[in-house]
Amino acid sequence: MRKLITSVVMVSGLLFVGNLTNSCSKVDELIDEISIPIPFTVPVSFDASFPFATVNTTDFLTYPEIPVNIDIDAKIKEQYPSFSADNLKSAKLDNFSIVAVDGNAVELDAIQDAQIFFKAPNQPDALIATVTGNTNKTTVNFTPTPDLQLINHLKSKQNSFYLKIKGSRIAAGNMKIKINAGFKIEVGL
Repeated sequence: MRKLITSVVMVSGLLFVGNLTNSCSKVDELIDEISIPIPFTVPVSFDASFPFATVNTTDFLTYPEIPVNIDIDAKIKEQYPSFSADNLKSAKLDNFSIVAVDGNAVELDAIQDAQIFFKAPNQPDALIATVTGNTNKTTVNFTPTPDLQLINHLKSKQNSFYLKIKGSRIAAGNMKIKINAGFKIEVGL
């Protein structure tokens, strides 16, 4: 009888340990599948200069590309060293503005309506922001396109902006501006 009780206790113990080991691996798998996105904003700010000419028009005129070359991988690693661009879960434009800087020859109210496009290799050009009815001479604040995901555009280190503009009047000169943008991104496991 004693041998039977000892055997039952041993078998029960082995089954308990086996079940515990199996349960732990399931917990580990569940933890691996949980992805809590970590949101933060990546600011982008730089000066640009290009020849500018516009007339009062009903059509958009396309202006040359402005290289941005955002290294999103480096920006992520600055905030969270254990993450990379491969951990991107979401990437959207949060804000975009153009500000005239010293030496600008054209007041920004010459821009009545404008569209900003984001370009990256092997990706379709993305309309990321617009402004309608601008009258400000020194700053143009754009409205980002809602819910537009830019993950693949930002994964490339070769990206650029370009503008399509409707003019409010005849204007010509060298446009000197500061571009301020912010990309709201989320990274996770």
